[in-house]
Amino acid sequence: MRTWRTLSLRTKLTLWYVSLMAIVLTASAVIAHLYLSHSLRRAVDASLGEQVQLIEAQLRALEEGREFPGSRTERLAIAPAFIELITPEGKVADVAATSETDRVPLHPETLERARKSRIPIGEDARTRDGRAIRVVTWRVLNARGEVEYFLRAGYVTEDIRRAERKLLRTLLVTTALALVVASLGGLLLATRALRPVDRLTRAARAITARNLKERVEVPPSRDELARLADTFNQMIARLDEAFERERRFTDDASHELRTPLAILRSDLEIALRRERSAEEYRHVLRRCLEEVLRLSKLTDDLLLLSRSESGRLVLNFAPLPLDAICRDVIEQVRPIAETRRLNLTLQESGEPLLVRGDPQRLRQLFLNLLDNALKFTPPGGRIALRMERTKTRARVEVEDTGCGISQEDLPYIFERFYRRPSGETTGAGLGLAISRWIVEAHGGRIWVESELGRGSRFIVELPLAGTAQE
Repeated sequence: MRTWRTLSLRTKLTLWYVSLMAIVLTASAVIAHLYLSHSLRRAVDASLGEQVQLIEAQLRALEEGREFPGSRTERLAIAPAFIELITPEGKVADVAATSETDRVPLHPETLERARKSRIPIGEDARTRDGRAIRVVTWRVLNARGEVEYFLRAGYVTEDIRRAERKLLRTLLVTTALALVVASLGGLLLATRALRPVDRLTRAARAITARNLKERVEVPPSRDELARLADTFNQMIARLDEAFERERRFTDDASHELRTPLAILRSDLEIALRRERSAEEYRHVLRRCLEEVLRLSKLTDDLLLLSRSESGRLVLNFAPLPLDAICRDVIEQVRPIAETRRLNLTLQESGEPLLVRGDPQRLRQLFLNLLDNALKFTPPGGRIALRMERTKTRARVEVEDTGCGISQEDLPYIFERFYRRPSGETTGAGLGLAISRWIVEAHGGRIWVESELGRGSRFIVELPLAGTAQE
């Protein structure tokens, strides 16, 4: 047996539609039947009540010895089955009936209700032979306001009840037929409404990890389904971009890992071909150690990027002096700059630069930028690190007089495994990608200004501690 969760959306929509129609039609039929029954009862009560009051007026005219002028009414004119005159004690003093079987027993409770009521009291009853009858009881007061007698009239409503039952059956049959038509119409409407969803489903099934260039057709109606198809296409585009980025990342990482591994294997194979001196073995081990360090640096960078993109790398934010970090980094790379005969300068802002960040990652950021400048600046060149404070941000610039970057390459400078167009091939091209992630993780921004053959300038802006942009 299928449960509600296993039903198709088309079936669910049809069932909801039919259920709602069933509730509406059934409620309408019940309300119509009750309203008609109530209206007929009120009409019968009004007619009988008017007639007993007319009889009261006739009796008073006879008692006073005057002629009764008669009365005209616009109400439903019905002929009572019986009329009774009842004493205040509840005994029948006089009766006029078409048949003795039309009369109904008198209940003391009815007289008590009529005694207290200012309008005729109506009630449903059954005749002696079981037919439905409507009975109206009316009190007649004397000059002192006491009950002089009661007038009671009844009208057999069996034909009315039969008509009501027939109407009810007609309403039920009509409702059932309407529900059948509604179910077919609901199924047709659901099928037509979900047809674009079926096309979307088939198109989605045709799209795989190897076929992410396909797109689903967007309906021209621009309704909810069109927005769904458009959103689905955007999601596929993002997946395609992510898969392409991962494929490129895998290819580049494999290529970067292959080179040091090939060097390691080659050196070790050559060293093992014959007996060598201790100095030769030390030389091979030094080369192997360099490649191992290169592999370690590459794997550390890859792991860092992977964790940063997945959100698994947690930064330890704390207020810290950015100018002090920059001074420490300058002193750390100064010996390398002197070895390469480069002029390394530091220009401070003259005021404290307090930011909220991770000291380890910020140090890594400026080391990457300075290392990049050291690689691509020829001997005798200049490298400058400048610090500046604006109203809400700390600005750090790393400028060099190196080979520069072409305008065609500038948009890709911060991508993973990008290599600047230079004869220098050291490094895996991950430093600037890591630098961009560090800056963005601190709520800042980084960009580069460069001209081929005239050097480059990398600009980093970080929000100051306590500012709204932090």
